[in-house]
This record gives sequence, structure tokens and C-alpha cells, in this order.
Amino acid sequence: MSVSSLQIENMFLDLQRELRRNFQPPVYVGYSGGVDSILLLSLACQAYGADQVTAIHVNHQVSEFATQWQEHCVAQAEQLGCSCIVRTVEVGNRGQGIESDARDRRYDAFANVMPEGGTLLLGHHLDDQIETFFLRLLRGAGQHGLQGMVQESNRDGYRIIRPLLTTSRQDIELMAQHHGLRWIDDESNEDTRFDRNFLRHEVLPKIESRWPGYRQRILQTQQLIAGTETSSVDMSEALAHRLSHDQGLKMVQLDELSRDQILSLLHQWLTTVGQKVPSKARLEVVLDEVVHARQDARPSVRIGEGTIQRHGPALYWVADSPLPSQAPLVQMDEALVWPGVGSVRLKTVTEGPRLSVTLPDLSLRLRAGGEMLRPLGRSRSRDLKRLLQEYRVKPWLRDRMPLLFSGKELVAAGDELMSADHLAVGDNPGFVLDWQKSD
Repeated sequence: MSVSSLQIENMFLDLQRELRRNFQPPVYVGYSGGVDSILLLSLACQAYGADQVTAIHVNHQVSEFATQWQEHCVAQAEQLGCSCIVRTVEVGNRGQGIESDARDRRYDAFANVMPEGGTLLLGHHLDDQIETFFLRLLRGAGQHGLQGMVQESNRDGYRIIRPLLTTSRQDIELMAQHHGLRWIDDESNEDTRFDRNFLRHEVLPKIESRWPGYRQRILQTQQLIAGTETSSVDMSEALAHRLSHDQGLKMVQLDELSRDQILSLLHQWLTTVGQKVPSKARLEVVLDEVVHARQDARPSVRIGEGTIQRHGPALYWVADSPLPSQAPLVQMDEALVWPGVGSVRLKTVTEGPRLSVTLPDLSLRLRAGGEMLRPLGRSRSRDLKRLLQEYRVKPWLRDRMPLLFSGKELVAAGDELMSADHLAVGDNPGFVLDWQKSD
């Protein structure tokens, strides 16, 4: 069925009104140069005024045409009257596939640009939503994953809005043509070696030829799934009283929850700590190999660029960290960056337990084994390894904990332990070891 110019213009004006009514400027627009993002950029400039809009173009350096695309995007933004910020990223294959890594690096770039509390508009549309549904279905996603992308979400301190999520690719192209917009056709979108492209070019056209209204049916299904999840046990409440101050998930009172509810709890926890949630099958591995592991075991399951580990009754997502480098030279009251360890500072204090400022030959080291220390309130020295276990220091932190020595004598271990044999006397000033751990 043909669509008249008036109908096309009305679609454009409706989207423009929706933007003005629901979202306040200034706004940022993720601008790849594709038809969806140039239409969204044009809509935003007309809805708010170009001076209230900033385009963000991420150059992935994957295509041989990446430089030309960047130049095109900067020129188009200038033509619309808005500013354009360009960020260049390195895309590899970190075990999740090139598509996934490109997406992760793109969001890293957005986070680098976006102000706290800012609004980022992205051009995901109805066909993207349908493709995402099938991709998640085929990898065994649970009901939360099958809901698909949401129109509004928060990430890294800023808000993401997807105004075109119920608009088809065909309608977007009609509006872009009607307004004389110029866009890039990425040749990689034709490469059916990629799962999304295979769906788009080989599978979904066959489904549409047999069931022309399938997109709306899938949207209805997603709405039903969302309703079912909302009416089920509120996992956010279950998470609230299990989340520890250091973002651990306390696996307590599990007998109150079904297996599926525990998986949902894991899902919500990973989302809360800022991780991309894996498939249901991978969450099952976490449940079986970490949650249900023996009490004396040290289980670990890889998720994204880190691992899920257990300490006591709680789970933690532990980011991969570089091996600690050579220790920095000690300087009083100066934050010393120690890669792989964190930030270390010898902080001058005048109250509370504190080390003597007269301690000679201070140096920082890591554990080598055999270190001894008499902590506060103890009558004799003990092996540091046993003390760290006793003080319940997380296992993955023990070999990265900064140790402070005076000559050959250990005087502090991180911010957990201080030597009772090396304290400041009376009202004399002293210092403590302040350790800000690496993320």
C-alpha cells in the first residue's frame, strides 16, 4: 500500500511532538550515519533547536570507509546546525564476538561523553526490536530478556531514550527520503555471516511473507511477558535485602525462592552491578557451580570481563585486573597510583590508632609469604595469611593488598591491619594506610 506525502509528514510531526512532550533538552544523539540515526538527529534538531542537540559519532575503525563515514557525519551535523563529538574506539574479539565487542566499546564511548543525568537518544527501531527478540529467543533467554529493549533506561549515570522503537525501518526510510536526508549504507549490514544480518535478510522476509502481521504479534507477546513478570514475585524487593554494602549478593533464605526466581535474582543483581546479563544457561552454571558449591570451595564462573566468585554467603562480580606493577615510592599524604592494586596514601592523622611518623625506611610491597604482624588488641604476632583469613579479607584481594614495611618489619596490611608494635605514642601525630581498591 502506497503512503502519501501528507501521511509521511504527519508521521514525522507526530514523532517530533512526542519528543517535545516527553523529553527535555539539551539532548545527545547517537549518530552512526545510518538512516535511523540521521532521521532521529533531524527530528531532535527540529523539536528542540539545533543548539540544544549534540551528535555523538563513534568511529569503530572496522570498515575501510570508517574515515569517510566520520567526515560525512560531521558534515551532516554541521548542515543541521548541531555540534558533533567524535570518539574513536578499538574493536576486537574478546570472546563475545565482534558485534558484541563493538557495542560494548560504543557504550564506553557514550559514557565518556555523557554528562551526569544527561539524555542520550538512540535510533533503535521496531525491526531492531524484532531482530533482538529472535536473537535472544535462539540463545535461550528468559522472560526478562524476551521483553526486548525498553524505550527508557539508565546506564552509567545518564538516561537512554529510544524514540523510534515502535517505528518500522520502512517508515523511517520514507521519512528520511521525504526530508531529503543523506545517510550511509554500511556494507557490513549485508554480511550474513553475522547472526543479526542472517535473520534480517534470510529468515524474517520468509516469516513476513507467511505472517505479514508478525511484528505486532511479537510486540503483543512482549507486553504480555512484561505483565507476567511484573505480577510475579518482586525480585527487586528480594534483591534489596540481599545486596551488601559492597555490591555482593547475599545468598540467604534461598528456600523461600524457586529455582527460576533465584535465576531472576541473579539476573537483577548483575544488572544492578552494571554487567551485561548472560543467557539463562550461563546463569544456570552460576547457580550450580558457584551458589551450590561446597562451603570450602573457591568456585568461579566467567561473566563478561570478570568472574563471579563466592566469599562467605555472598557472591561478587570481580572485574579482571592487570597484575600489580612495581610498587611506587612512599610519600606521605600523597595518593600513589599503583596499577593492579589501586590508590595508596599514607594519611596523616591526630586521633585514633595510628602509626608513628618516625618509622624509618618505609616501603610498599605485596605478599611474598611468611609475613608476621601483631594486630591491635593481640598479645603476639601471627602469620599474615591466617590473619587475612580471620579478618575475612576476600581471597581475590589478598595478593593485591598493599603491605607497608619499615625496614624488614611489616607495619600495616591494607586498611585492615595495623601493627600494635609501631604506634604513635601519646598525643603525637601519626599516619594510617588508606587504600582505595582498583575497580
